[in-house]
Amino acid sequence: MLNNVLQKIGLSDKDSEVYLACLELGTQPASVIAKKAGLKRPTTYLILEGLLKKGLVSEYTGSNVKYFTAVAPEYLLNYIDKQRRELTSHQRELEEYLPQLQSLSNPYTLNPKVRFYEGMAGIERVMNDTLTSTEPLRCFSTIKSRKYLEDDYSDPDAQHQMSHFRWLPSDISGVFYNEINIYDNKMAIACLGKNEMLGIIIESESIANTQKSIFEVAWRAATPSKWELNSKKK
Repeated sequence: MLNNVLQKIGLSDKDSEVYLACLELGTQPASVIAKKAGLKRPTTYLILEGLLKKGLVSEYTGSNVKYFTAVAPEYLLNYIDKQRRELTSHQRELEEYLPQLQSLSNPYTLNPKVRFYEGMAGIERVMNDTLTSTEPLRCFSTIKSRKYLEDDYSDPDAQHQMSHFRWLPSDISGVFYNEINIYDNKMAIACLGKNEMLGIIIESESIANTQKSIFEVAWRAATPSKWELNSKKK
């Protein structure tokens, strides 16, 4: 449990084991810490050097032997705060140079950009990207997949995305096992199978335009919802 907590603040599994060993043992040489952590001495020494650079252990030399001491647990809060400040600084620097990085991207590349994301976290990243759409979102979905996504992915800003919907014939809608979203120059796919859960984003203007045309054909052939029919009567 403690190991998992330390990993969440950026320490590796071995970093966590060595820090906890240091904390429990008090001031000790690397050989004693290695035995407690269940690691080889050279490996432990390298990890201690890394923790030293992070400011999570201190050292002193006595009788030609290096001794290491873990910092107090409450210092870990300072460590997280330091990371936060560094990330903020890196973000500002990246924002400053972002235009230069974007200028290096070749807008005339022939190959579509394809990104894969695994697991529910990957699907969430894909769904988050759909929120960046600058135009109405076109979506192929099923009641089952839509409910699944709404249960596991809830964002108040996303509610406007399904402002209109229509029903496809059952013999056609039955082939849609995934959710497909088309927006701007992208197509996002959320695969929700039991043994295959992943998200895919294809960034290509020609592919997106083709999919938009297919969507428009399907939209015209679909049955309007009661909500749409009632709104037309008003």
